[in-house]
Amino acid sequence: MRRTVATKVEPDAAASGRPLPDDRLKEILYFLKLARYFDERMEALYRQGRLPGAIYSGRGQEGTHVGVAYALESEDSLFPTHRDLTAQLTKGLDLNRVMAQFWGRIDGYLRGRDGNSHIGDWYGHRTYAVMSHLPIAYPVACGAALAYQRAGSGHIAMAICGDGATSNGRWHEALNTSAVFRLPVVWVVNNNQFAYSTPNAKEFAVPTIAERGAAYGIPGIRVDGTDVLEVYGVAREAVERARRGDGPTLIEAVSLRWRGHAGHDPAKYVPRELLEHYMLSKDPVKNFERYLKDQGVVTDEDVAEIQARVEREFEEGHEYALASPFPEPGDVTKGWWVEDGYWVGEPGRGGGTEAS
Repeated sequence: MRRTVATKVEPDAAASGRPLPDDRLKEILYFLKLARYFDERMEALYRQGRLPGAIYSGRGQEGTHVGVAYALESEDSLFPTHRDLTAQLTKGLDLNRVMAQFWGRIDGYLRGRDGNSHIGDWYGHRTYAVMSHLPIAYPVACGAALAYQRAGSGHIAMAICGDGATSNGRWHEALNTSAVFRLPVVWVVNNNQFAYSTPNAKEFAVPTIAERGAAYGIPGIRVDGTDVLEVYGVAREAVERARRGDGPTLIEAVSLRWRGHAGHDPAKYVPRELLEHYMLSKDPVKNFERYLKDQGVVTDEDVAEIQARVEREFEEGHEYALASPFPEPGDVTKGWWVEDGYWVGEPGRGGGTEAS
């Protein structure tokens, strides 16, 4: 599913006092529920030994992922991390191909070159393939933004990283470059409060990441990353600011991930009371569902239909992935250079569907 995001409050939304029309609010709920169910089911498959590779949960952070990506338009580019699959799905990626990616099949976005979460679809949805060494995509996003600026295209770039990546030199270089040249880019820091196991207080001496923006001469805004509408509103303003030519914005979205760094990590370094507070009081999916019910946007029947759709689409995607062939061994040298057309042509499908 892909939609064109409104860049201002539409009349029917304004009349109701809500920030978006009801159909778009329902769509946001769909993406949140898709994110949560996907995360839970993939973790179950991983622990059952039925999913190859690793998993990087974003549970509890769905409000940030959906909120920032929903502010983008189709030709804007997104530079995510391995934990931002929800943002990519919101941007328009096909769930079937995402599932094929995880199982290393030819119909995955990287055509079986990576059976993991290093997903991207630059040619189709302008999402850059994930790279693990964060925030290595930040300088690349600067390049995309500079290209858009020079072409006068009106497109913008958005890059996401975690709080730990803000201690890397690439992060500071990217922010400084974008500020000096007033590039059309939005910087998002998904502040989990723990960079793997390191709390914020051991990462940086300033109280917030957002206030670092002032040092570069750009706005820095701190938001509740569990509130999808708050995140969306700030992200939309930042996107439009960049599109007008007014330069970059730094957004710090504060939340808490409910799982560890990866599937192997029990996250015992997170205080139990803090985790319980977020799970019970700051669940981005349940809180948004409750808001829509209170506003009369959805009924219990609507929510049940959305949940049924999500579960159906997941199972269809799983079946699609397992039916998709592995890459042909003879194609291993293809796709190294863009000139050979491998990524935009029809790949070989003779690799079979059984793992060797």
